[in-house]
Amino acid sequence: MLPNLTVRPAQFSDRNALNELVKNIGPQCVVQFSDRRTSIDVEQTLVAVQGDCVIGFVAWLQDEMQAVIVGLGVRDTHRRFGVATQLVNALIEHLREAGVRLLEVIVSRDRAGAMTFFKSIGFRRLGRSAADRVTFEYRLWGRRNRADGFA
Repeated sequence: MLPNLTVRPAQFSDRNALNELVKNIGPQCVVQFSDRRTSIDVEQTLVAVQGDCVIGFVAWLQDEMQAVIVGLGVRDTHRRFGVATQLVNALIEHLREAGVRLLEVIVSRDRAGAMTFFKSIGFRRLGRSAADRVTFEYRLWGRRNRADGFA
């Protein structure tokens, strides 16, 4: 754990820091759908901040019932301190409060570390996957949490 780490919703003033972070981390931190790259929308992004410095982010797209992570990245100097885990856990809580039931992430097959990370924090690998990508899901509401039996 890092001292003085805060996870909060991104603000418009974080845009330049987010763009710089994505540039420094590389394109692998943003999911690519077909031939276009998804842009980071500050309204659906949480940032990890240490002091005044944005050191990580998680971005997503959502509708009423499900969400998909479209970006996750941590500054290389701050990796292996649980920042990504804190970001995803904060996103899970945010989505639960919004009534979202399912969170997915699509990972390139050549990103073994990312696949291991998502499995380690409770995501389940789905059988349906493209040739070059693997889909993982995290159920935000299960039978034990819901009276309506949604699993």
